[in-house]
Parts: sequence; structure tokens; C-alpha cells
Amino acid sequence: MQRFIRFLLMRWSAFLDRLLVRRRAGSVFFGPVLIDRGRGLLYDVERDLTWLQDTNHAKTTGRTADGQMSWDNARMWVARLNYQGITNWRLPTARNLDGSGPCIGDNCRESELGHLVFTAFARSSPGTKLLNWQPFSIYWSSPEASATEAFAFKMTGLKQGRLAKDPWAPDPALGGPIPLADVVLTWPVHDGDVAAGFLRRLLEAVMQFMWSANRRVEIEK
Repeated sequence: MQRFIRFLLMRWSAFLDRLLVRRRAGSVFFGPVLIDRGRGLLYDVERDLTWLQDTNHAKTTGRTADGQMSWDNARMWVARLNYQGITNWRLPTARNLDGSGPCIGDNCRESELGHLVFTAFARSSPGTKLLNWQPFSIYWSSPEASATEAFAFKMTGLKQGRLAKDPWAPDPALGGPIPLADVVLTWPVHDGDVAAGFLRRLLEAVMQFMWSANRRVEIEK
């Protein structure tokens, strides 16, 4: 029975690999880049990253009324996030894939959010949808730019740059907070294909249960 379970797990892993559509020639991927993995998770095949389908999960879960929070609070919230048993989330990095940057200005395609918007959105699997999507929003990134600033990404124009860690803090020169035209949100990301890992664990648990049940039947006989 144990051999049968291992055989099923191997076949399941092969099936999941096919689902990833990782057919490639050199470093070029063919097929969808962004895949809906179910359970509210989206997988970026090229970057090997998992994103929440909910683009404003902080609002959905009641972390804040509108999902907005300072960079420090966003970083702490993401670090403590437990989404359906999945932990170790982080803020997306503003750096390029090769570690250079961060890019500052328009058309920043190589950061994790830039790649998601410019490449993955355009090549998503059929039926892939975003929840609470606001195309004119700003999203926090890492790393911090200074003691008082962090990097952030604006969806329109793929614009990336520095933003005060607390954009709503009063500015002594203005006598009040700096007015922002767009909302500042947080979109957690996770390294790897965590949804596939969950499915493997689920199948293993089911197979183990079946094996245990079969053993009990044999003992009772």
C-alpha cells in the first residue's frame, strides 16, 4: 500500500507540473504566464511567485476600513498573514529580476509588480480574474528607500518610485497631510507555487487515510 501511495504521489506531481505549462525553449515560456490555482491564489510561472487573487485583502479581512496603511504596518501585516494555512508572505520587491535597481520612473517592467502587470496580466489562463481590482491604485514594495521613504508601484504607467512610509502624516510645511490622488494598498506575494504544495499535502493526507482505513479492515478480519 505504501508503494501504491508513493506511485500516486509521483503521478500527481507530474500532473501538477503539466498544469504549470512550463513548456519552454531556452528561457522563453509558452502558454499562460499567470495561472489561476484556485483557493484565491494566482501563480506567475515565469517568476515562480504566488499572488493573492484579492488585490485588497487587507480591506476584505477588516485589517483597515479601506485597505490603506503605512509601509511599516503593511510590512508587519504581510509578515504575519496566514492565508488558509499558508504563511511566509512578503511585500513584492521593487528590484529587477537580476537584483539591480530599483527602477525609478515610468515603464518599470522588471520589478515583481511590473512583471505581473506588463507580462503576466497579458498572458493569463482563461477565466483568471482579480478581486477588488483598482487600476489607478498604488502598491507598497520593498526595500525601504530611506528612513522615512519606501518604494511603491503605481499601476498606471508602470510607475515606480519613492513614497513617504506614512503618506498621510501631517506635513509641517502644509499644516496637514499630503493629498494623494490614488489609494495606497498592499498586495502580498509568496515565493514558489504554494497552491501546488497544498494539493500535494492534501493528496498525501487522503492517501494516508485510505491506507490507515485499509489496515483497520485487515486487522478486523
